[in-house]
Amino acid sequence: MADARVLEYKDTVLRSSDLDILRGPCYLNDQIIGFYFQYLASSFDCDDILLVPPSLSFWLAHTQDLDNQNVAPMDFCSKKVIIFSVNDNEDFGRGDDGSHWSLLVYDRSMNAFVHHDSMEGSNNLHAVKLYEAVKPFVGRAAVASAKPKSSSSSARNNKKKKEPAANKSKPSAASTAPPAFIESSSTPQQMNGYDCGLYVIAIARIICQWHTSNSKKKAENWFPALQKHVNASVELTLRDEVMKLIEDLSISG
Repeated sequence: MADARVLEYKDTVLRSSDLDILRGPCYLNDQIIGFYFQYLASSFDCDDILLVPPSLSFWLAHTQDLDNQNVAPMDFCSKKVIIFSVNDNEDFGRGDDGSHWSLLVYDRSMNAFVHHDSMEGSNNLHAVKLYEAVKPFVGRAAVASAKPKSSSSSARNNKKKKEPAANKSKPSAASTAPPAFIESSSTPQQMNGYDCGLYVIAIARIICQWHTSNSKKKAENWFPALQKHVNASVELTLRDEVMKLIEDLSISG
């Protein structure tokens, strides 16, 4: 039986096999995560936040000798928040492989990349690899010839960094120091071995909501909202929520 198209949304095509994965219990693929990132980008419509498609994050992490010509179209320098997915796949020839997702977010006001991993930091090495690849290009004076450090040594050094307190992060956009890598110790943890992708999209949504909020009581970072709104309930509700979203978009489209 043909793998029928279910929805064409922006640059993403979802097929019936993707919906089978979403119904679970299965590990989410890059098509579903990419679709939801595009939905968030469209819903919040904020020029200074960028949600990088999973396939592009994978390419950035595994491409040798990135330079400004490669990265310039993404316009990292104009963004205040950049959200990447991280996958543990090491096979560049199989972009759909891997068994764990996590989230890496760059926040310009912190001058830091924060890694959110719902499985006790098991993706740390992969997150650091992506961090080392893209960090030369997020500042306003990106250097084309910048070379990444060894991922393994960076992981050892960066894993010990503490995440900022909820209301004590100080803006450092004007700083010329390279952005730090922070392994979040407060990321909600998954209860099974396959719902990591749900935490990725739930955390991405929280960050978008925080960044675009106009509330006078807005926290200086997204950590309080993450602690309040993302927990094991995403494993019970978020698959159905995304399924309903796809159904609604397919009808309205």
